[in-house]
Amino acid sequence: MLSNTLLTAYVALVGLIIGSAINAIVWRLYVGRSWVKGRSMCPECKHELGAKDLVPVISWLMLRGRCRYCKAKIHWQYPVVELATALLFGLSTYAMAPADLGGAVRLVLWLIILTLLIILAVYDARWMILPDKIMVPAILIALVYVGAEMLRLQSLTVGRGPLLAALVGGGAFYALVAATKGRAMGGGDIKLVFLMGLLVGLKGLALALMFAFDVAAIVGLTLIALKLRKRRDHIAFGPFLVAGTIITFLYGHDIVQWYLHFNGLA
Repeated sequence: MLSNTLLTAYVALVGLIIGSAINAIVWRLYVGRSWVKGRSMCPECKHELGAKDLVPVISWLMLRGRCRYCKAKIHWQYPVVELATALLFGLSTYAMAPADLGGAVRLVLWLIILTLLIILAVYDARWMILPDKIMVPAILIALVYVGAEMLRLQSLTVGRGPLLAALVGGGAFYALVAATKGRAMGGGDIKLVFLMGLLVGLKGLALALMFAFDVAAIVGLTLIALKLRKRRDHIAFGPFLVAGTIITFLYGHDIVQWYLHFNGLA
């Protein structure tokens, strides 16, 4: 097998390409276009884009963030998502370091889920919606992931924690949405927390939610202080939940161990 360093570099390059596809899927999902049919086009002038316009990051830099044909600005989302996806694919591969077929399957399933999580985060950040067309497949693949882990470790008990976390987390958020009549959270957040529970388990879910709420509060207060948002303005919570999930999935165990040692509890 390839060394973990070479594999990490290769998968990061794949992530760069996947990041470009994520941008296309997010836009097509928003405007109701097919994900697989039709050429990519400029959202403003509708001119079909050629291969030279679609090279991840490089095309955006060469075009100085503007459409080659109508000179409309190309949203900074495009290079940021491409680079972020490459980084997350690389970090995932390095952290999970697959050494056998079971590890490789685990990594592939996670990268598929990670791709869907990034789509959810970007879509929610842009339009404050967590679409079911992405959420439902993500949950189904997460269930497959849990099943694969049970087979890999040959233990039925492996699946109990994630399923319990999904039910507890989803139920808690359902109660929160019901209590606030949807003012604080939405139905998409309930499903996302359910998905989080499947991926990181009960302890991991607590860590991920703590991260999401804390960082969301810091960002929100900063935006208000800079007068970029008003106190009553809503900010998308999905990206923070996704970030908390990814960090916890990859590094949750290390973070918990560091915390315990730091406080003399281990």
